[in-house]
Formats: sequence, C-alpha cells, structure tokens
Amino acid sequence: MNRRLLPLNALRAFEVSARRRNLSRAAEELGVTHSAISQQIRQLEALLGVKLFHRTGRGVDLTEAGHTLLPILADSFDRMGETLDGLLRAPERDAIAVTTTPSFATKWLMPRLGRWRRAHEDLPIHLQPSLRFLDVANGEADVGIRCGRPPWPGLKAELVCQIHMSPVCSPSLLGERRALREPLDSLAFTMIHADIAGHELGEEWKTWLAAAGHPEVGKLDGLSFHDPNLALQAAVDGLGIAIGYRELAEHDIATGRLIYPFELMVRHAFSYYLVYPSGRALKPKVRRFRKWVLAES
Repeated sequence: MNRRLLPLNALRAFEVSARRRNLSRAAEELGVTHSAISQQIRQLEALLGVKLFHRTGRGVDLTEAGHTLLPILADSFDRMGETLDGLLRAPERDAIAVTTTPSFATKWLMPRLGRWRRAHEDLPIHLQPSLRFLDVANGEADVGIRCGRPPWPGLKAELVCQIHMSPVCSPSLLGERRALREPLDSLAFTMIHADIAGHELGEEWKTWLAAAGHPEVGKLDGLSFHDPNLALQAAVDGLGIAIGYRELAEHDIATGRLIYPFELMVRHAFSYYLVYPSGRALKPKVRRFRKWVLAES
C-alpha cells in the first residue's frame, strides 16, 4: 500500500484497542469516543478486507489477521516514540533570537560572542539590535537585554549589569590649549549627549555634575545622539566630551581610543536586564543563554 494512503488514525485506534483488548479503554487512552474507535476499526477492516477482532462480552479478541498486524504496528509506534524522545532531548539546532540595543550589542555583547561560540557551537545567536523594545512576550525574540527599570509586563527581569557613567574624550582633545582640570571645565568643550528614551536632554551630564558638586547648571547644548554608541564614537572622533557608560566604553578605554579625564564615576538610574517570559525559562536554549550571560556580567 502506498504510504500516502496509510490510514494512520485507524491504525493507531487498532493498536491501542488490541493492546488494551477493550474499545472503551482505547477510547479513554486516545481521548475520543467509543463510537469513533469503532468507526475507525470498521474502516480499517473494510480497507484490508479482513476482520481484525472478534467481539466478546467483555471486550475484543484478535483474529489471525489481527495477531499478524499488531506486533508490526506496536514496534513501529515504539520506535517512533523513542526517536521523538531522542529529538526532544537532543541539543537544539535552531538559533536563539536575542534582542538588545545597538550600543549594548556592539560594545558589550559582541566582544563576548567568541566565548559563546566556543562553548555553545551547536546553538547560534541571531542578534536583533533595535532602539525599540521588541515584543519578547509575544515571540519577536526568545530573550532580550533591556536598558531601563523593571518591571516590564509579562516578563521576568534579571540584572545583567548596572550602568556607571563619567565623561570620556579622545586623548587628542587634551592636547588643545583648553585644559580639563575640574568638572566645570567640561562646559568649555562641545558636550555630547546620549539622547536615550526616558531622559531629558542633558540629564546625564547634569546628574554627573551634581555628583561632582555642581548641581546648578543651566541649559547644556551640544551634540545629541539617540544611541550611546554614537555618542562614544563622536568622542573618539574628537568632536567633544561625552558622558560614557563604563560598561560600554571598556574596550575604547582599554585600547586608548578614549580616556576618563576625571575619576568620579556615578551610578546611572537605569541598568541592563535580561528579560524573557517566565513560561519560556524551561526552554533549553533560553536556560543556556541565561546561564552564560549572567556569568559574563
């Protein structure tokens, strides 16, 4: 018989009925009605042109044809079940979709992806940088790393890293005649702002200057970017002084592209959090990424 014509539902109904020797118990196991089981078996018997059961008062007995068919079906269903179980236990082959901001992706996550690949070569990361919050709860990504303050509806949030900020600039900027001896000297330079959502323009500079002992400063003009990474790059290019996030600027500082002209480091109101729906926490790929990223923080 052509495999496309195999009556799989009827074969399953027969295998369970033959194993249980009772149509009612077979109906309970398969979650269908007694009449549905009877109809499936009648259709199978009509297709094969043989009787598969003898009906008895207490249930059913197998005919010779039924005895021939049962071990073949039982073995086939057992092997299919074992194969499916093996696939469920096997390492996941698809990628894990991770969304975060472009700045965090570029400055924090990507420099660490080499370690992820060496430890998890069977599970690629599909990185989705975005300035908007992708809807992780509804499956736009498996997990997210968000900058802000929880809670976010429908999502579990775990701290990845706090944010600390201090002015940063190119070393070449200090070669000019204007010096940076004290915090207010920054006002003589072009001030670079990371115009992030939830903050007024210049708010980060004002927070840092207040911590430095200068709470009363007026309007702070300068260059504004809607992404901290662009603000850092503007500072690297010598366009002015930016408020840099230590957690994002670490590579530029280590390579000498940027320096801290002042030692004062101030805690930001926002932090970076790993977010995912609570019901997705048991997925193997989510568990693996969660364990890795929290260990990296």
